[in-house]
Amino acid sequence: MKKLTVALLTLVVATSSAASAKVLAEVNGKKITDKDLNAAIDSLPPQYHTLKNNPTFRKRMLENLVKEELLYQEALKEGLENDPAFKRRLEQIKKRLLVQYLLSKHVKPPKVEVTKKEAKAFYEKNKKMFTDATGKQVPFSAVEPFIMENLKRQKEQEALNRAVENYVKNLEAHAKVKIYGSSGSAK
Repeated sequence: MKKLTVALLTLVVATSSAASAKVLAEVNGKKITDKDLNAAIDSLPPQYHTLKNNPTFRKRMLENLVKEELLYQEALKEGLENDPAFKRRLEQIKKRLLVQYLLSKHVKPPKVEVTKKEAKAFYEKNKKMFTDATGKQVPFSAVEPFIMENLKRQKEQEALNRAVENYVKNLEAHAKVKIYGSSGSAK
């Protein structure tokens, strides 16, 4: 009886997971599911996430996944994954991704604020930037949200750069680092 119950539970779990992953396409036997499509859309910049349920967008994304799978299979068929140049490039990409991941774990984006006073000062200093097609001055109130958002992004990037520098300095303080100049002697 226990074996029958385990077998039925296994069948139910297998059926439910297969049902939740609807096959949308198949390329030389490799299935592309709705989960694959959703993951591809989720990996895009946030502005594309609103199109997740748009049928035309989904169709184009699926077509792209099919093309990518075809190309991937062809690259494997040609043995390109064993090419020394590819392996070097893969190591470079892996290194960059690991660094980005490390920083995302240990360096949190700082919270910054932009005051209306700062935005107004930027506007006054750069008035020539804020004219319409006829050369007429655009009022501060019309561009204030734009200025506030851009100043905020700029401040966030500057603060993040400082946080990364501090994190790296902390790592350097606890590491043995030697830098050799072009002459080969340590600095």
